[in-house]
Amino acid sequence: MSSAVSTSVAGQFPLAAEDAFPFKRELSLAPLVTAWLDAHDGESSLAGSIAALVRERVRAVPELMAPIADGAVLARHRELVDVLMAKVFPAASWERDYGAALAPFTVRAVYTTPSFHQLFLGEDGALRGRLSVDDESWALGRLLRAYSLILAKYYDIELRLDYPLIVTTHDPGCALERHFRLDLDSRFLEVDTVGRAPVLTTADRQRLRDNLTDPRTLMELVPPDCFVFRGFAVAKATDVTDQEVLSALKRDLIEKESIASSARFERLQLQLRTFFRRPDLRLTLAAFQGERVLVIKHGDRMEHSCIFADSTHLRRRDFAGSIFERVVVQGSPLLIEDLETYPRGPIEDSLLRAGMRNIVLAPLHYQDSVIGLLEMTSPHPSDFDAFTTLKLREVLPLCSMAMRRSLEELEARVQAVIKEKCTAIHPAVEWRFRQAVLDTIERRSDGSVPEIEPIVFRDIYPLYGPATSGAPRRSATRPSRPI
Repeated sequence: MSSAVSTSVAGQFPLAAEDAFPFKRELSLAPLVTAWLDAHDGESSLAGSIAALVRERVRAVPELMAPIADGAVLARHRELVDVLMAKVFPAASWERDYGAALAPFTVRAVYTTPSFHQLFLGEDGALRGRLSVDDESWALGRLLRAYSLILAKYYDIELRLDYPLIVTTHDPGCALERHFRLDLDSRFLEVDTVGRAPVLTTADRQRLRDNLTDPRTLMELVPPDCFVFRGFAVAKATDVTDQEVLSALKRDLIEKESIASSARFERLQLQLRTFFRRPDLRLTLAAFQGERVLVIKHGDRMEHSCIFADSTHLRRRDFAGSIFERVVVQGSPLLIEDLETYPRGPIEDSLLRAGMRNIVLAPLHYQDSVIGLLEMTSPHPSDFDAFTTLKLREVLPLCSMAMRRSLEELEARVQAVIKEKCTAIHPAVEWRFRQAVLDTIERRSDGSVPEIEPIVFRDIYPLYGPATSGAPRRSATRPSRPI
């Protein structure tokens, strides 16, 4: 552990940070030493022997029991500090845990585990990352946490605080975001009075209880200059990346145009990279629209917010005998760890020439039908594995929902054009008008439909049928004409 101490505490760090926190703060190991000395069952026990040894060593370095204003103090006695901190950060989980000791009510770490140091510590010793709350909420939460310790100790008033902090940081190993829940432990943080604690009347106590989250009332009745905090706080970070990404995916994919927009599609790809921890993941989505296959992928320019106008159009028959057809037929995901060693046809060869070695294909279902495909590729063999397909189960329903909505939006657009450009149409021939609208969109680069092509039904003759509006029944054999 000694190496982590030296890297974490080198140089100076300000205890009174450049903020408006109103309480005096002192970094001290005294509460930790006290916890060591109290944790034994008599002098003859093993715990008692260890406590006696710690007591002896600490007596030899009294500066560790005094307020510490210089990080060099911890560096000079790092071996003893390691022993003391073992009560906070157990050796068995030292390498994998994300933990740090923070100077009281600051974001400056004075001791960290290696993993915490790598992900959260900046060059100046301050924590880095993006908080899930704004600056004002962070400042209020910190103030209320301080008052919760004062009110509990001196006034027997409990101020319950339960607001989770999520910190987002970049993993230096893969440059992807990771999300952590940050929990703060105040076991080794003590509050003392400067002089005497303010005396509160019954009316004051009631007013305090009625305004426990109002900073002005708290500071008026319990002035900050009457108290000082000594010790340190313990920060423990828990990886919640998967939960946060899934929550973000749910929020994003319920939005309109969630996949038919360049910015939204790139965000979806980035979220999947984070979820699967694969920075080189490339995403492709395909929707089935009749015999057409509408393909959108990384790098496409999506300018019309329409899955039809912004996609590459292929035909289902183009994929006959390929891995894509196989996935549609079997209705379940397909993992190819290395395309180079996989039986290939023309389509697979084209993917290999494009640098795709590792592929995951999965069908997108709506009810009992396959409405599209999700494809993830990587240039690295075995980048995706069986665990990837397992995690993919959590994502597929969300992508299927977004794909279904995009197809419904396309259908709504087609129907709106038909109603605008045409008179009433019999359901039996509506398919031809839909085809005309889609063909027009397909031909125009801007996705607009100024006019649809003339629609002609050849070799069709009217038959006898019920008369309308009292008109006599009749037959006609007029030549075919545009409708």
